Amino acid sequence: MYLTIITFMLVIGFFISKDNWFKAGDKVGYNLGLAGGLMMASILLYPLRKRIGFMKNWIILPKWFKWHMVFGVLGPTVIMYHTTFHIYIPYFHPNGSVNAAVATLCMLLVSGSGVFGRFFYTKIHFGLYGRQASQSQLQADLDGSADVKSVISFAPEVQRKLIEFRDYAKNSSRIGNTKLWNILTLDVRVKYLSITLVRELEDVMYGDAQEKKWNDAQMRRLDEMFFQNSDFIRAYLVAVRDLAQFGTYEKLFSLWYVFHVPFVYMLVFSGVWHVVAVHMY
Repeated sequence: MYLTIITFMLVIGFFISKDNWFKAGDKVGYNLGLAGGLMMASILLYPLRKRIGFMKNWIILPKWFKWHMVFGVLGPTVIMYHTTFHIYIPYFHPNGSVNAAVATLCMLLVSGSGVFGRFFYTKIHFGLYGRQASQSQLQADLDGSADVKSVISFAPEVQRKLIEFRDYAKNSSRIGNTKLWNILTLDVRVKYLSITLVRELEDVMYGDAQEKKWNDAQMRRLDEMFFQNSDFIRAYLVAVRDLAQFGTYEKLFSLWYVFHVPFVYMLVFSGVWHVVAVHMY
């Protein structure tokens, strides 16, 4: 929902910029740049909160992270309003500014990188603001779940496809045999199987009931069993996928962090220089 609102704001802002309602250097444009800059500066509180001793008791870390995520998208959006959706490179704009162009490009790199980081983060944590997961814990959760052969014993074809998916996911994530494409397409496979296997389950469970003309009480019990079994299928598929993908996304998140941090330093330096240059010249 939040990203939908941001996208809507960007689309509206783009069309507003075409009508020249304001410029980057006038009062409205200046205040938009100031607001966006303060939002971007505030997101630095999150890494500082984790590393500076006296800040470690300032509000719980998930709330700082939520602030970091929200302003990390809203800040660049407001700054794009400030720039009227232009990157003022001197060669292409007579009144262009090198420091303004560099600051804008750095901001786009950081915010774009942050979108990828958010995706990788959710794959190795319990929810967007939850604690970090571990591969051993995910394996224990999967081992502790009900056995496929006992729960879906009455639907052997559904059972077979669930076991085949588990073996495929396990083989794809095995050390020395990792195929990134197979890992990344597991989400598509899970969505496909969640639909097709539940439909097959429905055919199996309701086929005999319709032929034998079960009464209302029997149908209600059957409905309860169907919903329980379909929930089990979906949960099992997701658990297998999460376990198989965990190692890959953990590595991708580490690589992302290596690239993201230098971009942040570049943004801070170019942003400060831009503010100094605007007020000095």
